[in-house]
Amino acid sequence: MNDRVESLPRWKAVMFAVGQFGWSLVSFTVANLVIYFYFPPEADGSTALPIRIFQGVVIAGLTIVGMSSFAGRIFDAVTDPIVAVMSDRSRHPLGRRRAFLLAGALPAAVLSVLVFTPPVPGESWVNGAWLLVTQLAFYLFLTVYTIPYGAMITDLGHSSDQRLVLSTLTSVTWALGFFAGNSVYLFKDSLQAAGMEPARAFVLVVAIFAAVGFVAMMMPVLFVDERRYCRKVHSDDGAFKSLAGALRNREFRFVLLGQFAYYAANAFLEIGIIYYVTVLMRLPESMSFTLMAVMFVASFALYPLVLAGARRWGKKRLMVLAFAVQALVFAMLGATGAVPGMSLLAWGWTVILIQTVPSAVTGILATAIVADIARADGASTGKHREAVFSATNAFAMKVAISLSNLAFPSMLFLGRGVGHDTGVRLTAVTGCLLCVLASWTFSRYREDRIAADLARETVEVVKG
Repeated sequence: MNDRVESLPRWKAVMFAVGQFGWSLVSFTVANLVIYFYFPPEADGSTALPIRIFQGVVIAGLTIVGMSSFAGRIFDAVTDPIVAVMSDRSRHPLGRRRAFLLAGALPAAVLSVLVFTPPVPGESWVNGAWLLVTQLAFYLFLTVYTIPYGAMITDLGHSSDQRLVLSTLTSVTWALGFFAGNSVYLFKDSLQAAGMEPARAFVLVVAIFAAVGFVAMMMPVLFVDERRYCRKVHSDDGAFKSLAGALRNREFRFVLLGQFAYYAANAFLEIGIIYYVTVLMRLPESMSFTLMAVMFVASFALYPLVLAGARRWGKKRLMVLAFAVQALVFAMLGATGAVPGMSLLAWGWTVILIQTVPSAVTGILATAIVADIARADGASTGKHREAVFSATNAFAMKVAISLSNLAFPSMLFLGRGVGHDTGVRLTAVTGCLLCVLASWTFSRYREDRIAADLARETVEVVKG
């Protein structure tokens, strides 16, 4: 295949990456704070926020908030291939990706706030129904934005190194969005200190995040013209044929399985950080923001080493190592308080600094590997289904996160308070086992096969 395209100027690559900051910030609240808001941690016999939905078991050890989050994520995952195929087949004048970004940005931002505005002040089944409906709608429009966005990394990166750079930039902006999202506790505490009621302070912070996130999500729409910087290709395959074609790729299957286990474990970390900090380490809520902030800053410092290591030793080896280190982090979380003479605060700092390694590696390389596989598949088959590869990977991620959201609240019934923390520790043990599985599965991926397929592609890139 021969194509002539313009190279994406670096400043426009940055504008593209800003979109990732936007959807990272907007999605952080719904993905990571729903359990906190509707199933708040206990301290001194009371909860951090008012109770809005039934807190007990509904069926088979499951809770309303757990089942609602699970349903939202499963719905999100199911819509991924549908949106992906529509994007791959699109011939819209704006481009087969940008039109979807434009359609999804504003509704996703608005709905990220509505999720946290239940209509009944106290505990009510109406609030449970509101949570379910708003989550489903939010995830639909988030998918409309994120699946085409993810495919653009493959479309805009015309070499493995370019895709690695784009993955690095989007990793930085995703981390900044996640970092900003974690500041919700800090801003909430500040507003409470000024006299605002806790739930109202929380929702106000979420609304500010949504506004900032929407502006950021519009940057790729405004500044990245697909007609200039992407190959003029599309796919005519239907959903089933496209998905089956992607899954026939052996290397993709192993990457998919490995990342499925990792995503499930990482969801436990993201959901559980507030519990690990307040229950196991017995520190204030705001300390979770401080720890995560330091982790992200430190992980950024490792990015040049990750890039150099990927170019020298390959992406696969670093990913296998990162999953193993992540397993160690979970093991340490589960053992919090078990080392005599070491303060819980020092233990927390030790854990979070070790976490910088897997955060830096997976943040850059996970996306780059899927982009390489998608591009290589197009070169070897002539089928340009980049969004389907992105969607299938997202499907695995969302199913994994859904299962974690379903299981996490149920584990907390075994203990989610200081001195009664069996459930919180169990989540850390589960995360450790999942990371061991991820490391083993990813080791089966044959990176050399992908490099051979990529060598078949010829793209003429001219200065933009």
